[in-house]
Amino acid sequence: MNKSPVLVVVLLCAFVLFTPAPAFGAPALQVGGTQVVINNPVNGMSFQTGQTIGIASTSSAAGGIAFVQLFVDNVAITTSSPANGVPTSPFFVIQYWTTTPGYHTITVKSTSSQGVTGQASVFINVGGGGGGATRTPNPCVVGARFLGDVNYPDGSQIQPGTAFQKTWQMQNTGSCIWISTYGIFNVGGGSFGASSPSSIPYTQPGQTVNISVNMVAPQQPGTYRSVWQLRASNGALFGPQVDAQFVVPQAGCNGIPQITNFYASPSTIQRGQATTLVWGAVYNSDQVKLQTPAGSSPVTAPGQAVLAPQVTTSYVLTAFCLGQRVDSVATVYVNNPQPPTPTPPPSQQNSIFLSPAQQVGFGAVNVPVQYFYNNLNAPAQIQLTAYNRFGQVVGNANVGAIPYSPQFTTITISVPSGYQNAVTVQGCIVDRTGSPLTCGQGLGIR
Repeated sequence: MNKSPVLVVVLLCAFVLFTPAPAFGAPALQVGGTQVVINNPVNGMSFQTGQTIGIASTSSAAGGIAFVQLFVDNVAITTSSPANGVPTSPFFVIQYWTTTPGYHTITVKSTSSQGVTGQASVFINVGGGGGGATRTPNPCVVGARFLGDVNYPDGSQIQPGTAFQKTWQMQNTGSCIWISTYGIFNVGGGSFGASSPSSIPYTQPGQTVNISVNMVAPQQPGTYRSVWQLRASNGALFGPQVDAQFVVPQAGCNGIPQITNFYASPSTIQRGQATTLVWGAVYNSDQVKLQTPAGSSPVTAPGQAVLAPQVTTSYVLTAFCLGQRVDSVATVYVNNPQPPTPTPPPSQQNSIFLSPAQQVGFGAVNVPVQYFYNNLNAPAQIQLTAYNRFGQVVGNANVGAIPYSPQFTTITISVPSGYQNAVTVQGCIVDRTGSPLTCGQGLGIR
């Protein structure tokens, strides 16, 4: 893309009143073979003493402008050259001078690379009378920098009659705010249905914005270029020229289709998250289809789709041209979320304590039990076994699915027995596999 160098233009944002003075009635004087225009100040302006003003000028010549000189009352003030010393035409420059009292002639003299000179002059009044109202300038500087094509880079193919929006990214490098009366203006190559000027976003100095125009590709095949430039409120063009360069192919297709790109963003997700399938322009095709687990369906290119696969899935974008096809595959990798970390059992150990058994009637005793269960290998149960003095089992009882207890809890368990000589009782906390976690002994009936 051919972008012209960055230009800046001084705008006067002021209420302007004219000073009726005969010396200022004439227009700016221009002489010489090189064309010079003083954009600011205008002829007849009045300024305050000690004010630094910007003298903005535009010079043009065959072979480009080599340098520009600023004179005040035939005294050289400063000299400016294009960037890197490369002769440029037109060449816009702002040169500065701090005012002194009196009437002054400001002259800008430009010299081309071929040695041809030209100059222009304006007349100003600094701190002087005149008896009338004066022009009070309040200048700001407009400027812009081209950052890049947001879409449709140079050489993009656009089908005949297709509506599209061309977007450039630009930065406000001046001191003026781009307001609603600013726009972007078609300066060459045709606007292809876009409004000229087209509106631009409200932009503060230093801010970066996207600037778009809505175009329609011609019906006839060929290579096209549309050139645009920013325009200020006063109609002055400024900043670099930007363009839309595109190709309108023959209707239909012939040969092998071309898929520019096809990918998932992001390509790896957690189950339950979403991803976006993105595909770019597809050239030389008469049909484009997207294949998903739900089936294959036609799509337009470029395009995108938001999906949330539950498992790792591959998607296929297929371009067709008279029976020939080209496939592009994008895979979305789905990871299962990590299982929750189990709550570790408390550090307190399991314990059980049996108090002496008590007779509660023929065939039964009560055994008070205190225990602590830390939920290891749950569920667990308490098993009690009563023994006579000969070590024979005379009774037992189970309490199942005992709760996790953060503190000691007392429970009473009946142990049926046909004997009165159950002299010992053993109790254990048993986990779900039947393995004892801890055991204890207590006294039976004597």
